[in-house]
Amino acid sequence: MVNRFFEQVGGIIRVRLQGKNLEKVINMALARGIFINDVKRKEDGLHFKIRSSAYSALKSIAEENGYQLEITEKKGIPFYQALLKRRLGFVIGALIFIIALYFLSSFVWFIEVSGTQKVDPTRILVTAARYGLYQGAAKWNFSRSQVEEGLLRDISQLTYAKVDIRGVRVNIEVVEKVLPRDEITGPCHLVASRDGIVEDVLVLEGQANVAAGDVVAAGDILISGIVFPEPSPYMVSDPEKGPQVSMPYTVRARGRVKARVWYEGYGECPLVQEKVIPGRQVTKYYLETPWRTITLKDEKEEFDLAEEEHKLRTIHTPVGDITLHELVITEQVKEVTELSAAEAEIIAAGKAEQVLKDKINSAKKIINTTREVVSSPSDPIIRIKLTAEVIEDIAMPEPIGGGEHSQP
Repeated sequence: MVNRFFEQVGGIIRVRLQGKNLEKVINMALARGIFINDVKRKEDGLHFKIRSSAYSALKSIAEENGYQLEITEKKGIPFYQALLKRRLGFVIGALIFIIALYFLSSFVWFIEVSGTQKVDPTRILVTAARYGLYQGAAKWNFSRSQVEEGLLRDISQLTYAKVDIRGVRVNIEVVEKVLPRDEITGPCHLVASRDGIVEDVLVLEGQANVAAGDVVAAGDILISGIVFPEPSPYMVSDPEKGPQVSMPYTVRARGRVKARVWYEGYGECPLVQEKVIPGRQVTKYYLETPWRTITLKDEKEEFDLAEEEHKLRTIHTPVGDITLHELVITEQVKEVTELSAAEAEIIAAGKAEQVLKDKINSAKKIINTTREVVSSPSDPIIRIKLTAEVIEDIAMPEPIGGGEHSQP
C-alpha cells in the first residue's frame, strides 16, 4: 500500500524493451539501482514498470547496448499535472462554473402563488417580501416558518399558508377563509331582483303586493314585510271608545315569486380573421457585472415581426449587483383566415350561447330562446344576439328602514 502511494506520487511508467538477450539490460539496470517490477514477457518484447525518475538512466543503458525502449503507459500525479497545465483554462473555467452554479442555486429566482381566489397574488408577494422572501433573495436570509406566520398574521382573509422551496423555485400555497355572507335578521321586504312578468306568488309570511300577470321592475316590493291587519267582521265596536283600528306590524317577509325574465347573450365573428402565431425562437444571455457586460450566448437571427421578453435576475453582492439578462425573441407570423357568412354565424352564435350559459344558472327553467342577426350584410363582421326566456324566482330580501344584518 505504501509503495503504491509513493509510486503514484513519483509517477510510474510502463515500458517495452525489444532486442536480443533482454536479461542483460535488466541486470545492468538493477546494478545501477533502477527499481523494476511487474516484468512480463510477450511476443513483442519485455514489458515492465519503472519509476518516472529512472527512465532517463534506463534509456541510456538501452541505447548504449542497441536495445529499443518504448513507453506504453504513464501513471501518477506528475503526468496529471502536465495534463492540467495544458488544459488549465478549461479546468479553471469548470471550477468557476461549478462554484457559480452552487452559488446561484442558493438564491430564489422564481416565486409562484397558488390557491388565491379573492386575495390579490401581488399582495401576498409584497407581504412575503417584508419577511425576506422575494425574487433574488438568499435562502439563508429568510425563515420559511416566519414567512408563513407573517402571511397569516398580515392577511386576515387567509386561513392556511405554506411555503414550498424546490431548488431556485418557491411556491406559496394559500387557502382563503370562507366567510358567511350577511343574513338579514330583522324585518324585511322581498323585492324584485330584475325586471319581469310575475307568473306565480307564494306567500309564507308577509303581505303580497303583486299577482300573476303583473309587470315588475327591479327593486319593486313583491311581498311586503309591513302587514296591515284586516278588521274582523266579528268584532263589536265600543260606542264609547269608537271604532277599533288594528295597527300594522313588521315581519321578516318570506315566500317565492316566480317571474318570466329575459337574458341576452352577444357574440361576434369577423369574416376575415387575422391572428399572429409564434414561430421560431432565439434566446440571448448577457451577464452584467460592475466591471463589464459579458455575452454568454448570442444567437443572431432577424425576424420581420418579433416579440421580445426580457427577464432579469439580480444578485446583490458586496462588490455590486450582478445581473443575468435573458432575452427571448419569438418570431410572430401572421395567419389570415377567410370565413363564409354561415361559418362566421356559427362561431358568433357559439360565443353568444356561452355568454348566456355564464349568466343563467343550470337550475333555472328556460322557456324559449331566440336568435337574431344584428349585423347588416355589408358589415365585415357577423353579430349575433341570443335572447333566452327564463322562469325564475326573482324575490330577494331587503331590510325595512336599514334593518339588521348578521355579522360574519
